[in-house]
Amino acid sequence: MTVPPRPSGRCAAFLLAILITLSAAWPAAADRLAEIRERGTLVVGVKADYAPFGSRNSDGEIVGYDVDIARGFAERLGVDLLLVPVTSADRLQKLERGDIDVVVATLGDTRERRQLVTMIEPHYYGDGANLLLRPDSGVERWSDLHGMTVCGVQGSLWNRPAAERLLVDVVSFNTTRETRLALRDGQCVGWLFDEVALLHELETGDWPGYSVPLPTIMVLPWAVAIARSEAGGPLDRLLGDTLAEWHRSGWLRQLEQRWDLPPSSFLRDANQLWQRTDEAGAPVCRRGEDGLWPLDCRELALATADEVGGVTGLSLWILEATGLNISILHDPFDRHLFLVGLGWTALLAVSCLAGSVGLGIVLGWLIHRRLPIVRPLLLAAASLFRMTPPLLQLYVVFFGLGAVVAATGFTVNGFAVAVAILSLYAGSANAVAFAEAADVAALHGGHRLGFTGHDIRRAFALGYATIMGNSVNVVKATGLASTIAVPELIHASASIVADKGNAVAMMNILLICYFALILLTVKAFQFLERRAVRP
Repeated sequence: MTVPPRPSGRCAAFLLAILITLSAAWPAAADRLAEIRERGTLVVGVKADYAPFGSRNSDGEIVGYDVDIARGFAERLGVDLLLVPVTSADRLQKLERGDIDVVVATLGDTRERRQLVTMIEPHYYGDGANLLLRPDSGVERWSDLHGMTVCGVQGSLWNRPAAERLLVDVVSFNTTRETRLALRDGQCVGWLFDEVALLHELETGDWPGYSVPLPTIMVLPWAVAIARSEAGGPLDRLLGDTLAEWHRSGWLRQLEQRWDLPPSSFLRDANQLWQRTDEAGAPVCRRGEDGLWPLDCRELALATADEVGGVTGLSLWILEATGLNISILHDPFDRHLFLVGLGWTALLAVSCLAGSVGLGIVLGWLIHRRLPIVRPLLLAAASLFRMTPPLLQLYVVFFGLGAVVAATGFTVNGFAVAVAILSLYAGSANAVAFAEAADVAALHGGHRLGFTGHDIRRAFALGYATIMGNSVNVVKATGLASTIAVPELIHASASIVADKGNAVAMMNILLICYFALILLTVKAFQFLERRAVRP
């Protein structure tokens, strides 16, 4: 039998040394708070090129909103503070290497980043993406950016989503200074960055003619971060408890005012949330026995499936297992946006169905009566409305005639325009179908139909299939209302996709919703035929 060679004394000593080193290092990694207190210094990574959150003053010192938060942590710990400049590109790497204890550097909290570090809850700020546009950009909406080049900062959270969702070419630079120079040199149409920072840039007066005119997108909360190994540990709890206290006291909102930041709805809502108390006067947002904050006090969209039950938990499990982000099931904001869009779409569908069928019957009867002058005029109008693409009609009325009306001091309601145009579009086709059906009925009856319930039912029964087909088409066409900013289903879904990038999930949900609306329309017409048209 062959006996495997035993390790030499030198090899065994080397392995033992490695084990001793690892065992000595492990407690330090598991309790950074004890190490900080023993050291007497808290090392915090902050930005030095991102006013007003972190930038150098005339004396070369780093100051700002994030710096004051770092200083507040150090005071709570009773230790000195050492600031280490970081950038968007290297802040997580420095934390992972142990060069710094804490990151307070405009760090957006995402599921992907939670795989790398521990994000402290509650969050300390929130912001979204926007563009500082050149005077000659010609950009009026996010969709106008298709195929254009925008400047970004390397490591910024917004770069990849913008490239994927907006179909723009993002050129990233190492620092904000380099990005500023690139924008001024005309290397891009605009600077893609955190909105609050871009607004601060405009306030400096160094950008005459430049603007930040677009609506904010991809809004995210900002988190303080520590090493992943510290999750649930003493440092995690202490920093989280401190932030919760600052939200309750309103100190973070005072800090916002000190640095001339625009009033943040995130801080306002957080202040109200963390001040809530129960009947006993205790804070509603307090840690449970497991050390976690209640789900109502957290960002549900960032929770894990094992922390949440019900439909939300199932949705998060699907996201974690497959990557399919059905955000309307676990994100309250997206769910509200989607349900509002669904409500507007249903209202559009009902209004357009009623309008198109009603117009079809009235105009069809008038055409059928063959009144002099009236009949040719109605036929010409019906041909115009049903032959002209409804999208073109919406544009002409809303943007063309709407601009003329706006010059008089009035505004055109997008919903009303959509209902009117789509009703005329489908109603014209229904009018022709009803008139032809009425002519057939009159041929068999030997006289023209009157405007009575019996005669209308006879003509409707003959033209039923065509009118139902036109009605199904107008339900499909309600999505065109999104082009004139009516917040219906497609508009809401596009907004969610722009923020979450979950196009596959949302497009399939959209397909299901429209299938359901069309199915309901068909069922309604079948019911109408059985009960009213063919009694």
